[in-house]
Amino acid sequence: MKPYSQASLLIALLVSTIPALAQDRSTPEPATYPVIPVPSRNMDQMATMTHGLQPAAFMLGHGSKWMAAYEYGYERMNRNLDGTGRISEGEILQNYFAAPTKMSMQMHMGMLMYAATDDLALMATLPYLVKSMEHLTADGERFNERTSGIGDVGLRAQYVVYAQPDLRHRVVLNAGLSLPTGSIDERMNGMRLEYPMQLGAGTVSLSPGVAYLGQAAQWGWGAEFLPTLRVGDNDNGYRLGNDYRLGLWMIRRLNEVANASARVEARRVENIRGADAELDPADEPTKDPSLQGGKRLDFLVGFDLRPGQSPRSEQQRVFLEVGAPVYQDLDGPQLKTTFLGRLNWQWRFL
Repeated sequence: MKPYSQASLLIALLVSTIPALAQDRSTPEPATYPVIPVPSRNMDQMATMTHGLQPAAFMLGHGSKWMAAYEYGYERMNRNLDGTGRISEGEILQNYFAAPTKMSMQMHMGMLMYAATDDLALMATLPYLVKSMEHLTADGERFNERTSGIGDVGLRAQYVVYAQPDLRHRVVLNAGLSLPTGSIDERMNGMRLEYPMQLGAGTVSLSPGVAYLGQAAQWGWGAEFLPTLRVGDNDNGYRLGNDYRLGLWMIRRLNEVANASARVEARRVENIRGADAELDPADEPTKDPSLQGGKRLDFLVGFDLRPGQSPRSEQQRVFLEVGAPVYQDLDGPQLKTTFLGRLNWQWRFL
């Protein structure tokens, strides 16, 4: 069976479970942004206030509503690790022609969400990526590579499978799909760039997942497991490794319009299967498919705000989150991540 046929079958199975789950009333891409609800006197008001409790990637409890969002993400990497230990560029150049010295990745993502019911939300995302990587060669020269363009388009459904009447505890299932719209043929001076500089996976990716949302008084908490599973090899003869993420968060309501949060995320990325025949792994570590995986534990703090009291501004929220890994174990030599940042704006309308 072809990879895309397999992907279609898996997606159909995930989607087909939603109607059956609907009979058992009970409730997400990128990241989770939990915030705290304001206490309410009735369920209708509570459904409105829970917009403040949910991560930015969730839109549950707002049946027949639309939400538009924009997110800017930034990730910086410099210095290299082999396992958990530092390895210098000089040591890398003993075995390779070039060594990466630093890299930055920027993401501009547009999101459109629709809450079909209070328990079912649908989402589409369109990312635009900008990547830059600097190198040092064995001859002592430095050069920079840069790519930019559309990444892989994402489609996702979120469904509440369990919820207490007061919404103190909820469980949400996730069914996600990424389409291979990002380029895997980026070049510089006619030569194919390494794996981290490409803009997409080149294959369909599935993101089945589950999340738990909890709240009490001025506090909120939650957890989410969201893997990204690659389906089949791409046209260049390889498959990116599966990506497993487990996130835990805690939030404190500060006042009627603002909340503070803390989050940890454990991540495991597998190495690439297969290889691009145009990339020589002897050139540099970033062209070796067996040196692209690793484990990481991130710690981030966030702050979100409703910008005003007018009817229009009350339907908007702005969220800022910054952090860095507290632990990394990389299949190196590989650049280590040193900073993570994200700014998210969302507007609920109609």
